[in-house]
Amino acid sequence: MLRFLRVRRLAVIDSVEVEFEPGLNVLTGETGAGKSILVEAVGLLLGGRASGDLVRTGEDAASIEAIFASGGEELLVRRDQGLVLSRVLAGTIRRSGDDARDLALAASLARSSKDLEEHEYAVRSVAESLAPHCSSVNVPETPFVLHLSNVMHLATDVAGVAADHATSLALAASLHPTAAVGGTPADVAVPLIGELEGMDRGRYAGPVGWMDASGDGEWGIALRCGRFDDGDPSAMRLFAGCGIVAGSDPEAEAAEAEAKFLPMRDALTAT
Repeated sequence: MLRFLRVRRLAVIDSVEVEFEPGLNVLTGETGAGKSILVEAVGLLLGGRASGDLVRTGEDAASIEAIFASGGEELLVRRDQGLVLSRVLAGTIRRSGDDARDLALAASLARSSKDLEEHEYAVRSVAESLAPHCSSVNVPETPFVLHLSNVMHLATDVAGVAADHATSLALAASLHPTAAVGGTPADVAVPLIGELEGMDRGRYAGPVGWMDASGDGEWGIALRCGRFDDGDPSAMRLFAGCGIVAGSDPEAEAAEAEAKFLPMRDALTAT
């Protein structure tokens, strides 16, 4: 059957399973610092910043289902005393480990028509979702290149002035899923992604954050995460994804996904 779908961007993910040493329980095991191995991994992943979230399900440590590092650079939305901010990351290139080479790679990313197209779809979806809640929305004309430890992203900070009483959680709900994680147009892309991925994302790419009594708060996107399956304390499934547009190259997208696995892999295997 041949179907014609007007999909501009898809965001598809892959997963890998990580097995720990035999007999090691990462949920209850202790490190020399007196922290659970799982919690220490979060600290390593966040570079010492205390902005990660350990998401528990159930009543005890043995029922921890997932770990999310919400201290990453992808800010879904922040609301602070009437000011609204969302950081869009879409368009990625892997770092080489050489500073001079990385500068050249950053320049090529900033000129890449494929990555700029991918980024534009994501920025547009955020701006359109915030517009009903803001008296004004500022969208920079061009993205900047954000340098992370293992990859570089095209990034745009979309800012607005709140015009209603929508809380930070309500704003997160209006934004999620952005085109960066759900594709565009969403009504066509999201069901298609469900068919193509063949897996349940679970908490992957969901909002993780906090809100105070006034409605101010900050919500990130859980992109650097892992999940324990079936309560098995010796294995974790990690998730990573890529944005697919007309100009995407399959091998390059697979390499990008592999690079995005590295922060969680490195954190969990650090000694």
